[in-house]
Amino acid sequence: MECSVSEMLLAILKKHGVRYICGLPAAQIALVMDGASRDPDIKYVTTRHEEAAGHMAASISRVTDTLGVCFATVGPGATNIVPGVAAAFADNIPLLVITGQNQARSIDPSIDQLQSADQLALFRSITKWNASIHHPERAPELIERAVHIARSGRPGPVHLDIPCDVGTQLCSYDLELVPPYRPKRPIPSPEEIELVVDALSEAKRPLLIAGGGVARSGAVAEFRALIEQCNMLTMSTTNGRGVLDPECPNNIGSGGLIAGQVIIDAAQEADLVLAIGCKFSTFTPIHKPPHFPKPQDQKIIQIDIDAESIGRAAPISVGLVGDAKATIEALTRRLEEGVDLQQDEQWKNSIQKKRRECDEVYSASASEAKVVGGNGLLNESAVAQALSGLLPTDAIIAHDGGQTMMWTLSHIQVDSPEKSLFVPGMGHLGFGLPYANAAKLAHPGRPVFNIAGDGAFGMTIQELETSVRYGLQVISIVFNDSFWGMYKPFGEMLQNPDFGTQLTTVDFCKIAEGFGCYAEDVSELGELSGAVKRSMESGKPAVINVGVEYTPHPMDFLWPNIILDGFLFPEVQQDAIQAVA
Repeated sequence: MECSVSEMLLAILKKHGVRYICGLPAAQIALVMDGASRDPDIKYVTTRHEEAAGHMAASISRVTDTLGVCFATVGPGATNIVPGVAAAFADNIPLLVITGQNQARSIDPSIDQLQSADQLALFRSITKWNASIHHPERAPELIERAVHIARSGRPGPVHLDIPCDVGTQLCSYDLELVPPYRPKRPIPSPEEIELVVDALSEAKRPLLIAGGGVARSGAVAEFRALIEQCNMLTMSTTNGRGVLDPECPNNIGSGGLIAGQVIIDAAQEADLVLAIGCKFSTFTPIHKPPHFPKPQDQKIIQIDIDAESIGRAAPISVGLVGDAKATIEALTRRLEEGVDLQQDEQWKNSIQKKRRECDEVYSASASEAKVVGGNGLLNESAVAQALSGLLPTDAIIAHDGGQTMMWTLSHIQVDSPEKSLFVPGMGHLGFGLPYANAAKLAHPGRPVFNIAGDGAFGMTIQELETSVRYGLQVISIVFNDSFWGMYKPFGEMLQNPDFGTQLTTVDFCKIAEGFGCYAEDVSELGELSGAVKRSMESGKPAVINVGVEYTPHPMDFLWPNIILDGFLFPEVQQDAIQAVA
């Protein structure tokens, strides 16, 4: 096959199952856009901002288990798409990022042509690998390598920079030379599996953790079979939400620390932690000194597809390199052969009791429709709990925002990973609407919701136009407290009313209607059900603006304890000075 580099790019991507490409119009990669827009096998989607294109491509990867692809033009386009790529990198989402570039003769080193930027350096720290295609004859090789690296091992974004002149030049390649990519599933040896079995047989208080790697490898059924076989207490990380059956008695919480104090207690009391596809991020209270240190007698077993991730964030006793699905299957088969497990049932019962107590705390927080002693606005916990009973069981939900996210992840449980979209690695605000748009694009027959705080929603609100243009009936439910809610306590702690957390009260309904959406305001909890029903029946993208008041979450103490560990507020500094004196 002989064609232009731009045509070759699309041909190779199609061979590897790519069906969606997201970006903004750009002269430097016009042939890629032209080819994608004319190809009946590719859905070519343009957004209103490059960041949204990055988020949409990442969401496509999440909800279809294919390679997401996004593109941007040279300079401002490339810099604008960075947030979407960074979020995908932090959450191990396979993504191909394509940037247009000035002519090959004007770069490396640059002659300061219009919009010139060192785009390889720009993306190097937020991608697994990146390269510039300087010579057309190398284009097929580099494109194939990019696809392989993005989806192999621990997945992640890769980046190709294509000078505009090179993109028009001819290259030759046999498409059948490299077959469609199928990720390999490495599996630990029987001897390594035996190390895990030996540790399990000795443990009295074992804790099993499902990380995002379990979801990514499609191992939900296998992980649940493992729980039945070993009967261990289990939790999931934020990226592992949906792996556990919400009704499973051994499920002590999904979403890491957001699930409640029980997660901290279980992690601190366990004598063995078996973590599969988990990198021990901020949301997982394993070895988080000084507040949640690793107990001296605790053993940690980490199973991960990426050897470099093993032991990076926690001191481990056993590390196994393996795909989550293949390793879980091998471990379960070995346990079925017979292993004498000596778990402390009294400890299990105490942790399960704490799980029920956490549920009671969250239910109590939602018992008042409006914040007690507040301004007559709705309680965020009560709204989130109400939504948990209103949204369809097959809905895909993006959880955007800070304090809003805390409450929705606490109350809205899911039984499948693709139903819960979140970006915990970077904690980006504003990803929700682009993620939801992509989910609806890929699954037009399923209801899709974006639940966001007003601050987060304002960051990518222009993507309502994308929803309307493509007929994507995404329903955005905005928790509107006119604050950067999660940071409100910090301003109060500093006794500074001008800290910058106060926002203008925005009429999101008017804005939504201006874009061509259906919209409703909700000021009473009893109005929520009807608003959701009418929004779903409208046939349009919709916005439900819910007036809420900042509502403290039981786990709010995590942020000063972990995120700001070592940071001393003025009054704390003064106390420390006096103590030393």
